[in-house]
Amino acid sequence: MSAYAASAAFYDAIAGGAHAAVDAQIAEALGYIERPLAPVVDIGAGTGLSTRVIADALPGATILAIEPDPAMRAGLLTRVWSQPALRHRVSILPMELFDAPLPDIVSAFVASASLVHFSPVDRQRLWALIALHLAPSGCAVLEIQSPEARDVAESVIATAQVGAVTYAARASAEAIDSERLRWRVDYVASFEGAEVDSQCSEYLCWAVSANTVLTEAAKHGLRGQAKGDLVVLHR
Repeated sequence: MSAYAASAAFYDAIAGGAHAAVDAQIAEALGYIERPLAPVVDIGAGTGLSTRVIADALPGATILAIEPDPAMRAGLLTRVWSQPALRHRVSILPMELFDAPLPDIVSAFVASASLVHFSPVDRQRLWALIALHLAPSGCAVLEIQSPEARDVAESVIATAQVGAVTYAARASAEAIDSERLRWRVDYVASFEGAEVDSQCSEYLCWAVSANTVLTEAAKHGLRGQAKGDLVVLHR
């Protein structure tokens, strides 16, 4: 079974609302790019929520949506195929970022809810890759989700109503050490008040702060700034 099978079944209903504020920040950051002539890379595109944000913010851009997980990728393909305007603009690559055939020049990199899956070693590879491919006028937009490794008490992160079915998600985190957390998300679907489905997902994530990103990226010739929930990097 896919590592994200449980999440994929609930993801759009839960993340669509819970992530809306960050999506707006991403769209604003991308809005400063003028005439993106090269593709935009969506790192860990998931079910395509971030892909849709990119497409709306940069109407003229083509997008490489990179998603290694098959369950999430099924939702991504469904989203792209169901919207004819996206079919000719979005290419879905079923692999990890470092295995993807990237073009020489990339207008922007977007990491929405995915930077936490890069270890410190892989982050160094990420900064090097961005520095190699990023257009002089482009940017890398990175969401900061877990700036420090600390326990997080369980709480409801989102609910959503679809017909007579209510979807809800509760999340908590346990710090493993100074750099890693184990997140647990419990999903429940209820029909007219009666539970009809429940799933649980656990993820090992790496804590990384905006200051850490800026310090690490600077060693690869990337400058940037923290703004809201994001770090935006430039060459």
